[in-house]
Amino acid sequence: MPVPTSINYGQVASGYDKSRCVEPGIAGALVAGLRSLRAQSVLEIGAGTGNYTGALTKGGLSVVALERSPSMLEIGADKTSAHWILADASSVPLRTRSVDAIAGVNVLHHLSALPAALAEFRRVARAGAVLQAVVRENLATLWYRHYFPEIDDALLPLHPTLGSLITAMFQAGFSRVAVAKIFYSGLGDLTFEAARTQPHLLFNPDFRASTSGFRRLAAAGIARGLAVLERDLDTGAFGRIAAIFDAAHADAADCVVITAR
Repeated sequence: MPVPTSINYGQVASGYDKSRCVEPGIAGALVAGLRSLRAQSVLEIGAGTGNYTGALTKGGLSVVALERSPSMLEIGADKTSAHWILADASSVPLRTRSVDAIAGVNVLHHLSALPAALAEFRRVARAGAVLQAVVRENLATLWYRHYFPEIDDALLPLHPTLGSLITAMFQAGFSRVAVAKIFYSGLGDLTFEAARTQPHLLFNPDFRASTSGFRRLAAAGIARGLAVLERDLDTGAFGRIAAIFDAAHADAADCVVITAR
């Protein structure tokens, strides 16, 4: 059976908010970046169920929320006062320079043609873009790789290095780029990387099903990895293994927020 290439958000939309909410560090960096661009109107790419949409509107921004899953959009539209549109980020149905800025959280690895999407962002936005992303350097510091080596083949190719992402933004027409490194607080948003400090989350099938990361791994590989992880947690070996990755994580962080203009 082939490994799923992505999560079907139509299937998980109803339960999505049970594991996902706003990460304060990401929301703060998004709003700070948008303020540095002097943005008032924002197009949010991949708005999902509207969690960060709500954070942006609370920050005083006028938001157009773009989402390609009808089920996710329906939930988000009920939660927020934003203007929602059903569309794909690779072909934004807005006029050139029609909003001040682009914003997006955990969306870049879902784009099939990143250069084309970044060029669309540059076309639509007058001032620039503020995008959160998990880059390859962030993933490389996850101890998950010890237990699920398939991650290197399934996930790393989807996540550009920070340098290549910045280069792609320059090639798309942005002229200046600033990077903020973000560490997750662990206060509620259970995205893929959240289990770095909460390893028992990986044994929860609902948590795994809600992340596109684990949906891209084969069931047999997940079962093998969980068996070894359970053994190492019981024997105390897990702490020594995680510490090897934690040293690099302190420098790379969990994700980045890039402000481009």
